Amino acid sequence: MMASVQETDLHAYADGELPHDRRAEIEAWLASHPDDAARVAAWRTQARALHHAFDPVLNDAVPLAALPAALHGRPAGRRGPGTPAWRLALPVGLCCLAVGASLGWLARGDAGPPPREAAAERFARDALLSHAVYAPEVRHVVEVDAADEAHLVAWLSKRLGAPLRVPDLRAEGFRLIGGRLGVAVGGPSAILMYESEDGARVSLQLRRMAAGTPETGFRLEQAGNAPLGRPAAAARPMAFYWVDRDLGFALAGTLERARLLALAQAVYQQYRSGQD
Repeated sequence: MMASVQETDLHAYADGELPHDRRAEIEAWLASHPDDAARVAAWRTQARALHHAFDPVLNDAVPLAALPAALHGRPAGRRGPGTPAWRLALPVGLCCLAVGASLGWLARGDAGPPPREAAAERFARDALLSHAVYAPEVRHVVEVDAADEAHLVAWLSKRLGAPLRVPDLRAEGFRLIGGRLGVAVGGPSAILMYESEDGARVSLQLRRMAAGTPETGFRLEQAGNAPLGRPAAAARPMAFYWVDRDLGFALAGTLERARLLALAQAVYQQYRSGQD
């Protein structure tokens, strides 16, 4: 990037904080730099998604100081499957979190894991957010329908930079709806959406991880407690995630943990059988 246009300029432009003359300069830059234009568009999409997901919470009659504790809890020590894994921070300036393009709304309260392990966790949190945004859609849940699976596989494989296989989850009660391209910190992701006969949806998301990212077993990333004034029994999104041969996998949904784990195991076994 040229010195005259810094990443901070792009963030400010995405947030609408530049004066008119500087905004025109940035727009001229974006017109000739499609990669930067795509990044700005992704930041704005994240901002809209965060508003859609959390504006109703911010508008509830809950004291602002009580929001983090009311929404989420974070256990001490190392996590294992079934352990809530993140806490949510909701400052008043919600858009500032999205403009940061790193999903800062999922900030941890401790020093966190080593950087490469943290990359897998960030991917899992991205997957949770993407699922929360796309799964409720009625007409636009996917970009390419399952009827055009050959095109879907070719397109997402090219963008992912790795051969994509579509796991068959019909034996577990879920059929493929289709897929779409996702935007996550660290690179594009492939999103495959599945649906059961009772209307439940799960999304399988895959992303190339940085070389040297350690492989992991199944881990759980889960939303925290229900907000004040809302039913405690309300379904909370969760995602089983793992890293296998430089690919990150995250299966997200609002199913019971055992059912979601069974689906994750089916995905893992099908991918492993195709590689071995």
